[in-house]
Amino acid sequence: MMRLAALLTTIALLAALSCVPVMAQDAPAAPAGPDASAAPEAPTTPSAPAIDVVAFLKPYADAPQASHDALKKAADLIALGKWKSAFESLDDFDKANVDPFALAMKTTLMLQGAIRTDMHRSFGLVDLEAGQDLESLRNSEGTYEPIAFDPSALADAQAAAGVAAPGILSKVLGDYFYDVLGRFSGQWALSDDDIMAKVVDNYSKAYDAGVYDGASLLKYAESLVKSNRGDESDAVYRKAIRLDMKNANIRYSYAMGLTYRGKKAESLVETDKAIEYYGEAPEKINAIALGARTAAELGDGDKTQAYYAIADKDYPGSPTPGLLRHMVSIESGDDAAAESAAEGLVAAFGSNPSVIRGLISSWYSAGQVEAARDFLVKSIVTGGDDMTVGNLNFYLAVLISQNPPTDEDKETALKALDEAEAHFKTALGPDSEVFSVIAQVRESLQPQAPDASASGEAGAPAPDGASPDAAAPDAPTPDSAGN
Repeated sequence: MMRLAALLTTIALLAALSCVPVMAQDAPAAPAGPDASAAPEAPTTPSAPAIDVVAFLKPYADAPQASHDALKKAADLIALGKWKSAFESLDDFDKANVDPFALAMKTTLMLQGAIRTDMHRSFGLVDLEAGQDLESLRNSEGTYEPIAFDPSALADAQAAAGVAAPGILSKVLGDYFYDVLGRFSGQWALSDDDIMAKVVDNYSKAYDAGVYDGASLLKYAESLVKSNRGDESDAVYRKAIRLDMKNANIRYSYAMGLTYRGKKAESLVETDKAIEYYGEAPEKINAIALGARTAAELGDGDKTQAYYAIADKDYPGSPTPGLLRHMVSIESGDDAAAESAAEGLVAAFGSNPSVIRGLISSWYSAGQVEAARDFLVKSIVTGGDDMTVGNLNFYLAVLISQNPPTDEDKETALKALDEAEAHFKTALGPDSEVFSVIAQVRESLQPQAPDASASGEAGAPAPDGASPDAAAPDAPTPDSAGN
């Protein structure tokens, strides 16, 4: 059975490469907007409410009347984008954090409205002004007064005091711990296994209480699969599907879970639904890739070819179908088909460095470093335009540099860098940043002073097991340099 993380990684690689352009193009100019002087005065409140107050308050229907009034006041403020005022309003009502409904809304408010977070135990909130939005503020500089708030500790204190957690608090705590695991894996006070246990436990209580939505059901089902309790996820997935029959993300997630559990034939049924419901959405390539690899693992050649045909139709003139064939052929052990797909890609798209990187990454991820190296060497001999030959030589050097090379390997890699540099100088301008990348890789292949690698200086060899494009993680690749 394939590890779920590995399944996600290889499919994500193909999804990323599906967005690679065939050739670099200047971005089109943005259309001219209307004269700013003629624009109407900006509204003083967000153009659309941050929440649907009625729907937002529905899970709080069992709250005592005093609590409900305070919850309604806070929800009205949230709808106006007044996140900080909403929290302060709830805090005025329940400063001691003894009300489970108020704790649930405070936690949701932090998860949805915080601008900053410190390990999800301290948060920064603002009241949005006209023209502001949360995402822009999150991505901008700025200092926000931290608000200490630890939902986990507060919920534990309520439980110790004998306060029964309503379904909405269990659901929100499931959301909270799920977010903690996604953001702070390996860094939080609890181990990842303990956090996952809390995710499953809280979502289970909410599920039994009938408090859930499509998003929480999906997270609950995925968490059950990751906890090796996949048999319990079927009912949860089915309930999520009943809520939204044509939700492609739910279908794809269910297909992933079934594949991970070894139920590959059942997985293809959900995969086909996901492909249908994704329509033209970019995520569709994930489902096509999952279907092709699953069909290949089942030995169903006709079904595998059917998924390839969908890729051919949906991504004409793109490297995506070839990359899909290459990846699946490697994983199914068809070395001849993998090499044939790679040859076709180099012939058609070799000047695109992301395509060469994708090919090498697929071989590398499967532990077939020698196959990747042999292909690069053979393709260099075959030749091509300057960008193609430059890319092939560049990635040969990067591939060699991933593990401590022998003296002979270093000589081969340095020679490849010289060749790459010569061809790039013909194809790219002298100011292209790719030449600084080549310099970094070249430096990593030179003898280092005893303390150089320990100092973490730029140019040190990538650690064992790093991906083939990790030699210079913050530097541009040839396709992003000089466009």
